Amino acid sequence: MIGIVYYAYGAPQSLDDVIPYFTHIMKGKTPPPHVIDSIAAQFKKLGAVDPLAANTERIAKGLEHALRQRFKQPIKVYNAYKHTKPYIPDVVDTMLKDGITTFITLPVNPIMSSGASAFHDEVSAILASHNVTVIHAKNWHKNAELLAVYKDRVQRAYEWMPTGKQAQTHVLYTVHSQPTNSENNENYVNQYFELAEAISKAAEIENWHLTYRSSHGKAGWLGPDIKDMMYILHGEGAQGFVTCELLSLSADVESYFEIGSECQIICEELQVDFAQAEFPGDSYDTIQALAAIVIEAIPAE
Repeated sequence: MIGIVYYAYGAPQSLDDVIPYFTHIMKGKTPPPHVIDSIAAQFKKLGAVDPLAANTERIAKGLEHALRQRFKQPIKVYNAYKHTKPYIPDVVDTMLKDGITTFITLPVNPIMSSGASAFHDEVSAILASHNVTVIHAKNWHKNAELLAVYKDRVQRAYEWMPTGKQAQTHVLYTVHSQPTNSENNENYVNQYFELAEAISKAAEIENWHLTYRSSHGKAGWLGPDIKDMMYILHGEGAQGFVTCELLSLSADVESYFEIGSECQIICEELQVDFAQAEFPGDSYDTIQALAAIVIEAIPAE
């Protein structure tokens, strides 16, 4: 029986989970009161449930349904998270009890981040003493069906810009920044560039840039920061911006605001047009792309 572990960093199920979530990230240390207030305020500002939690659960159900239509043998998809329940070790244990003999690890990240890499390694370590097959779905950032999803999202946002300003509209791709280290950054940056380049080529976008978020004011982190880049490009004549996140298929609360309302405020200040490309999320085309990626990873029957 085949089991897919669909992984994300963390997915609070309610406002009650927010503080335990960040306490787990800080390895058991409760965040200071001012940090707790800031974190809670950000989640409340959503005015909705955590999008990552909602999306990943629906993706797992949709992916399982899509794969069952294409495979003869039984397939089940499980959600697993690093910093919220259900945790990776508990999910793997459940899968073993369910009789899974082939484990496929599939992260929410199209590019190989440090978190995605650690997830693959953790599952392998847990299953090292078990007589099972472990397959890691890696390097799928240029999958043709996935590129079609991103092309659709970017093209729609770009074409939303006024026709007369499209030539001066710039697409700003983003991923979370990380401390600069040539060895650790190499695969991350290379896959990021390859994905952004492939999307831009498919969507026929000429003005596009790699930027990073969560790096503003941090010395020794990957840049340029997306917000700084907006000011620079505006000074060079940019009349519109489209933002597109490439680290995760689904929005988390941090990326939701950083490339959304926070960038929109800057565009209002600069008096230029703005559109955020939709995340692939739990849409039909995303689920079909993930099914194709899983099928490519499974040896032929």
